Amino acid sequence: MALSVPYTFAEGETESEQRMLESISQNCASIKLQLQRTQKEDSRMRVHLGAQYETLSTNLMQNLNIRLVRNNKSDPNLAEQQIAFASERDRFKDEFTSYSQELDKLIKIDCKTEPQKFRNKLMLVRSKRDGLYKTTQRLRTIVSTHHSTINTMIEGLNGKE
Repeated sequence: MALSVPYTFAEGETESEQRMLESISQNCASIKLQLQRTQKEDSRMRVHLGAQYETLSTNLMQNLNIRLVRNNKSDPNLAEQQIAFASERDRFKDEFTSYSQELDKLIKIDCKTEPQKFRNKLMLVRSKRDGLYKTTQRLRTIVSTHHSTINTMIEGLNGKE
């Protein structure tokens, strides 16, 4: 049984592009449902990660650096890591806001009648989500480096005793 698709194909679209756009149009409801689920999961994850990043920055990095300075044991690497972490944390917030706004716009597009517009926005949303992932990876790397720097500092202090 053939379904009629309300989408009219543009000149120059390849057969595979046409099939993909037709598939988007035909599966619009289930695609949107999955996007809404992703949106909810991502919002929960943002709250969770945001709280963790804030705690790490304020309760660990900042407080540790203040104590080390007071005790004349500061390490410039730790200060640099704190600054880099704060910068990436701010980038995470900005990127998530931008990603979330674009995801909202994507969900509002009628993919049944505008599959090409939907696909174009989907590609943008995927790119923004990928950028967000890369930012979280950089944050993890900074935390790991910070942990290693602290361990090295502790080993050095223990060796002096």
